[in-house]
Amino acid sequence: MKRIATLMVSMVCVAAMTMAALDAREKKTSHTTKEVMKHIKEGLVKTVVEGTGTDEDIQLLLELAKSLPSNKPPKGDAKSWRLKTRALIKAVMAVQADRPNAIEQLVKVSNCKGCHTPHKVYPPKAK
Repeated sequence: MKRIATLMVSMVCVAAMTMAALDAREKKTSHTTKEVMKHIKEGLVKTVVEGTGTDEDIQLLLELAKSLPSNKPPKGDAKSWRLKTRALIKAVMAVQADRPNAIEQLVKVSNCKGCHTPHKVYPPKAK
């Protein structure tokens, strides 16, 4: 009887940890593309590139970038979307790790037109 109780408690703990891991994973991908673009328009990338951004700014940018690949592109090829958004993640991670040429790479992959041309719907929908 004691073994069964121990087994049941263990199973409940494993289930709880699994649910917590799934919740954490969902939180990473919970930002919409519109939310990410709002932060970018407010100057988040600019502050990081200029070196005036804090570690928290870099972490926020990384969190936002990590949510993009799982979002559906407004238009265009999903493969292109994944490649571009993953390149952004890699560039932000390089900045966070203070790698050489990381800022230049971030500037290159965060070029607005590079993503907007193939993936943004023009004209934008009226509010």
